[in-house]
Amino acid sequence: MGHSQSAEARKLSAEELSSLLASKFAHKCFHPLELYSFKDNFKSLAEVQDGTLYWSEDTLIRFLALPPDVGSVIFQLTSYLAAFPFPSLAPAILDFEGLVKVVAIVTGRHRKVMRRKVEVLKLLFRALAVHERVLDKPDGQDDDVGGDSVVVYDSDDSEDLSLAALDALDAIDVYNESEKPLNRVRARIPVENLRRLVGFLIAIAPLEQNQLLAEFAPRFGEEEGEGLRRTAECVLRAFGGGEGVCYRKFRDTVRGSMPYLFSQGLPALYNHFLFSKNVDGHQPSDAATAIAREPLLLGEGEIMTLDVLSQLSLFIKGERLWRRVRPLYTGSEDGFSMGSFETKVLKWSAPTILLVSGRLITSDPAAANARERAFTNLLPPRRLPSSSTTEDAAVTYGVFMETPWKHAHKECFGDPNTLLFQLSPVHRVFRASTQSRDYAYFNRDDGVGFGTPPQGWKNHHRPSPYFNTGPISLVLDHALEFGVFTCAGGGGAFLAGEEGEGWQDRFEVDAIEVWGCGGESEVEAQRKAWQWEEREALLRRQINLGKDIEADRALLEMAGLVGQNRSGGSI
Repeated sequence: MGHSQSAEARKLSAEELSSLLASKFAHKCFHPLELYSFKDNFKSLAEVQDGTLYWSEDTLIRFLALPPDVGSVIFQLTSYLAAFPFPSLAPAILDFEGLVKVVAIVTGRHRKVMRRKVEVLKLLFRALAVHERVLDKPDGQDDDVGGDSVVVYDSDDSEDLSLAALDALDAIDVYNESEKPLNRVRARIPVENLRRLVGFLIAIAPLEQNQLLAEFAPRFGEEEGEGLRRTAECVLRAFGGGEGVCYRKFRDTVRGSMPYLFSQGLPALYNHFLFSKNVDGHQPSDAATAIAREPLLLGEGEIMTLDVLSQLSLFIKGERLWRRVRPLYTGSEDGFSMGSFETKVLKWSAPTILLVSGRLITSDPAAANARERAFTNLLPPRRLPSSSTTEDAAVTYGVFMETPWKHAHKECFGDPNTLLFQLSPVHRVFRASTQSRDYAYFNRDDGVGFGTPPQGWKNHHRPSPYFNTGPISLVLDHALEFGVFTCAGGGGAFLAGEEGEGWQDRFEVDAIEVWGCGGESEVEAQRKAWQWEEREALLRRQINLGKDIEADRALLEMAGLVGQNRSGGSI
């Protein structure tokens, strides 16, 4: 049976197979009402040429309400995906079948047709890149193949979405015959195109089903959009410099530092094709209207803004962030002290995000002030260069932790889901390793640290008079005045990226914030936990216990002061 289907598929042309795949997507990926709305949207705006209905670039931009500077980039992406699964047919006309394939792929619904799970990242790169054919060299002279500049698309067939699609049609042989001879190309995404796209994707990251893009218009304005442009520039730097971004750098950067770049706002945007005003009025439900009234961020901080929250959603799932993040501790309001930090942050039972920003201190001892020299003298003598060549450059670092904070004098806390990251001037994410469990420590003597064991400053028998910085770590002193971020290879609690030579940023803290990822129930739980702690402390100070501790404890439990699923402190 399978051989018969394969033989039939080989008789079809690439155009016929493409049409067959579109038909499969249409009937397996969309509900009947969605498909009806899709057709209504398409026909109501379509133009006609030689008897073919199609959408122009202006029509696509107008329908999706795209900002002018990103419209051409989205059109290029769409017209390339419309040719799927045959790259040789790109750019394709945006007829109904082409748009069906585009919406199925971008929204992830194509998986209902595929026999095997395949990553879509390579296809997105192709759709955004500028392609240049590479001629074969004589034997033994094909040195560039597989390098940064050249993408040999058939070198990684296990990840090729086109092959997976044709496999579902039993037509892989057709791909081998028609596409492989054209697979040797030099491909790069132009930096300016990527800059526009990244800024757009950061802005629309919180976009929800049925939510109009017009609601995000202020974020693209000249004044209101300044923060967004700065954030986008930091993210863009993660892809490196040069005239364009090659596939290898694009793949590694997206996978490592921004895995949700294409999976949040973009699918919601293309879902607009599936809702027609003529069918359902395009009216959001009461629940959606109620959600829309709630702010995405419950108050901004000195560091945390909506743009920063959107940047965080590139590597932390948005469902954990939107309308779920609230301030626990802000240094400028609560005081730069470990005691205040402890009172505000400890007892919070849900995930937390620590953000710290500052400016690099000078590497010239003669130009440093007394406080800077005192801090620098506590760092190991082997000094690595800063990540920035600009003196006094602004930096922002942070940590995401799923486990609650606690005092750690000897052993660290945290788990393998902990993330250490840099937000500016370059977007970088360092994921937890299993080689070491020194994820985080907190105590009033040592300060706060991630990626290194507690410093043990109160221990008179410390093996070293210097800070232990660890291979990849963020360390803040006990006064929350200075910090140091070190990136010097792997082997510690966090995995090293492709950073090349090591670097170390020594900075004076300007702002520090801790944000809790949770709702009112977590706020109430923290309040009750601190109330219990205060009652227990007061009890220990005021009550003289007798020799019969168990009898005294029973009496306290009868009074409702201890027990009732509480530990009772150290009584």
